[in-house]
Amino acid sequence: MGTIKYVKGNFIVDDVNDIGKLHSSFFGKIEKGVLTLQPEEVLYLIDIRKFDCVDEHDNTLGFNDVVKMFVNKNPKIFAFYNAFRDWRDRGLFITRPKKGIKLNRRISVDYPSEKLQLPKIKSKAYFYPFDMISVSEDLSSLRKLFEEFWIGQLGVYKRHEKGSLIKFDIFETLFLVKHTDIKFFSIEDEEELDFSTILNIVSKVRKDIKALYEVYEDWRLKGFVIKTGYKFGSHFRIYFPGVSPVRKDRWIHSKHVLHVFPKYERLLISEWARVIRVAHSVRKTFVLGIPEMKKDDFEDVELDFVAYHREGGKVITPTTGDPSFVVLTLSEDETIGGAELASALKEAEKMGLDLLLAVTDRETDVTYYLTKKINLPKSKYEYYEIEWFQP
Repeated sequence: MGTIKYVKGNFIVDDVNDIGKLHSSFFGKIEKGVLTLQPEEVLYLIDIRKFDCVDEHDNTLGFNDVVKMFVNKNPKIFAFYNAFRDWRDRGLFITRPKKGIKLNRRISVDYPSEKLQLPKIKSKAYFYPFDMISVSEDLSSLRKLFEEFWIGQLGVYKRHEKGSLIKFDIFETLFLVKHTDIKFFSIEDEEELDFSTILNIVSKVRKDIKALYEVYEDWRLKGFVIKTGYKFGSHFRIYFPGVSPVRKDRWIHSKHVLHVFPKYERLLISEWARVIRVAHSVRKTFVLGIPEMKKDDFEDVELDFVAYHREGGKVITPTTGDPSFVVLTLSEDETIGGAELASALKEAEKMGLDLLLAVTDRETDVTYYLTKKINLPKSKYEYYEIEWFQP
């Protein structure tokens, strides 16, 4: 226990013994013989270390009194404090980021790709607007698309020998209209449909279809197989190049799910975290894509902390090494926008650190999600692996 004083807009500790103990534990900054503390440090010392806090008139300041001083400037101050508290409780160190920080601690992941070379096929299929699916009975011409490239579904999933139709989902339909000579006709009136027409039809009920398709196309052209991620709560599941749905020597289960977060959307943190948890529970890597970001879409964001972790079993401190992560604090019941998250990821990239999302839930527990940038050759978009992280 000790005493913190609020003097002329600053929180200070002036007891010599307390200054020594706190500073050696990387609390505050020594200035003119006293230790000056950040608000989150004051809250931690009041809450966890049972320090007293008084103002210039010797009036006691409690936890809520201190929060009141900063909540207008920082509405998420509790989540902000709670992430700080959780990291310190783990015996790790966390501080405000210094201006101009530029390190090289980012962890990127290479994804192999190969150029997709589709065969020349002349055939036709019928588009069902309500179901957003296309159906063809021309198995002789289209079977190769399924067997060699896993475009479409022959028969029934995992039972391709059952049935006499080949079906293309909306993304496969758009892709084939754009990149092959296959003709698509409306099942309603036999009108031939081009790419723009189909896209406009679907956009009336799925405003995100353009963003989703662009991501689908980006991966497909690089040889990846992209199928629905419905069962895993995501937009797509990903298979690496070379997989085949009919050849046992080239069959594997998908190990990645891909979620598209359009820049104009806002998503409740609890829903977003749930998707990541589902992917983790079925041992799949969660991949996030934020397409269509332009220079003017990026926002000015201020990331909250830099966090020091461990190396070789030893705890890193602000004097023994560089921080491992830059931290953005969030709460379970707030929302985050696609452009906002993209901006945070871009800021982390400038700092040369991986972004760690620290989410406070309703029981004030903190869950961490680590982002890793994906190196997808010749892609104009940026993708990130996001995984549950245990400090």
